[in-house]
Amino acid sequence: MKYDLDRIVDRKGTNSGKWEFGAMINPEVDADTLPLWVADMDFACAKPIQEAIKARTDREIFGYSMCMTGEYYRAVCSWMQRRFGWYVHSEDIFISPGVVPAISNLIKCFTKEGDGVIIQRPVYYPFTTSIENNKRVVVNNALINNDGYYTMDFEDLEAKAKDPNNKMMVLCSPHNPVGRVWKEEELRRVGEICLANDVILVSDEIHYDIVRKGVKHTVIDTLFPKEDRIIVCTAPSKSFNLAGLQMSHIIIKNKEFKERWNEVVGMSASSPLSIWAVQAAFDESEDWLDQVNDYIDGNMNYIKEFLDKHLPKAKYVPAEGTYLAWIDLEAYRIGGEELDKLMVEDANVLLDGGTMFGPEGKYFQRINVACPRSILHECLVRIANTMNKVRIGDKLRDFTYDTPWEKNIDFKSKLDKKTYLVFLRYYGCTLCQVDIAEFIERYKEFTDKDAQLFVVLQSDAETISDQVKKEDIPYDIICDPDQKLYKLYNLNTAYSQMGMASGKVLEKGMKAMQMGIQHGKYEGNELQLPAAFLINEKGIVEFVHYGKDASDIPSVEEMIEKL
Repeated sequence: MKYDLDRIVDRKGTNSGKWEFGAMINPEVDADTLPLWVADMDFACAKPIQEAIKARTDREIFGYSMCMTGEYYRAVCSWMQRRFGWYVHSEDIFISPGVVPAISNLIKCFTKEGDGVIIQRPVYYPFTTSIENNKRVVVNNALINNDGYYTMDFEDLEAKAKDPNNKMMVLCSPHNPVGRVWKEEELRRVGEICLANDVILVSDEIHYDIVRKGVKHTVIDTLFPKEDRIIVCTAPSKSFNLAGLQMSHIIIKNKEFKERWNEVVGMSASSPLSIWAVQAAFDESEDWLDQVNDYIDGNMNYIKEFLDKHLPKAKYVPAEGTYLAWIDLEAYRIGGEELDKLMVEDANVLLDGGTMFGPEGKYFQRINVACPRSILHECLVRIANTMNKVRIGDKLRDFTYDTPWEKNIDFKSKLDKKTYLVFLRYYGCTLCQVDIAEFIERYKEFTDKDAQLFVVLQSDAETISDQVKKEDIPYDIICDPDQKLYKLYNLNTAYSQMGMASGKVLEKGMKAMQMGIQHGKYEGNELQLPAAFLINEKGIVEFVHYGKDASDIPSVEEMIEKL
């Protein structure tokens, strides 16, 4: 392969919105958070684009620039004709810094305050904000979710198009986030309904170059060659990872529409770097795009295989277009803000939560898969670990265990009373020794409540039996040196030493020093985080606490209170 798309390009220190400013979206985002939200790629741009930008910087001056040259228009128009059989006249191309500002301007151009604008939720959220910020009314022709494969509700669309208050429809094609590449017959029906009811149709086709192998994208304008009331918004930004260069092409054929655009928007200048980059993209980088499409196909298939194995209750239909995966997690009984919070605070991934795209997305998460597969894999592992965690109301995840003195004990056979299952790190850990000592000292408070306690450690049996006698500990120590139980109960590990050292780690460390505790043998995963579960006599989980740092377990007072 000509381009190494598995290579991880460090984007930190480049003013990357995705990698450096996630905390502006969610204050819980930290240096260990994986950001797969903003729709740009983590692949290096094609070499011809890089070389063109370097060549332009060598020209030393970056004054006001215009792209209205025969060379530029030839590059843009030949791409549209070559890839889509779409003939576009250069006089119909208008420049915008982005498709989102273009849509906002089109709403201003062709509707009035209070007018309705039709969209199809769940849909790219700036559609909604562009309508509402301009004091227009969102008219939702909601898509129909057929077990993960979305279709249009044409009966509802026609009814809404017939309403004289609704002046415009903004179509997303290919659709973000559901990933549909609309078929010709679907697009033809949309066009016919809008044209018959004098509804201006604006088609956002920014993702039109990113489709799966064997899937064909149809530019809606090509289905209505004699009509000029359809406006198409395109850009090289998604196709060639040029979003930061802010260059979009808005295709307006109607003479009156052009005049109105010029009245509202006025003249648009272009970045000198953007002009040269776009020409290099369309003229010299098609092989890069084809390879990227193949790689994204592989990433989409990888997600399907991973979810089938590790999150089988998730519903996921690989997208026909875009590099955005739309994953339904409703079966895991968590949605909306709670799900979004869980992704950041527990899985430590920053995604686009489904509710951003409308209430229809309550149980969904959108993942940007335009990244090296190793990053995607880590993201999916984190999500699976979080979604598979124990929750209140779950049934016991049973196991057999060894203590330092006995082997092959069935944990379920021990549930004759309320039971705490507490996971620490390992016996030699000073912080764990503080907790172990406190549990020993205060164990009668548990038995007085007719409850019991089990402590899981990553230590092997011999390590503990060499240091302590069975009669010295009133509760069972469960030895799990291979971390099988930690995985069974889906405990987190920290992603760095910094992640271990927050909270009350220092306070507990000082207490260990005062108690004269010295660090013992290192065992297991040093970055392992603790957890605590309360399970009743029927094997139902009544309380769950997953620790966020090495010291984060409930106090004895909190545990007793839960009983």
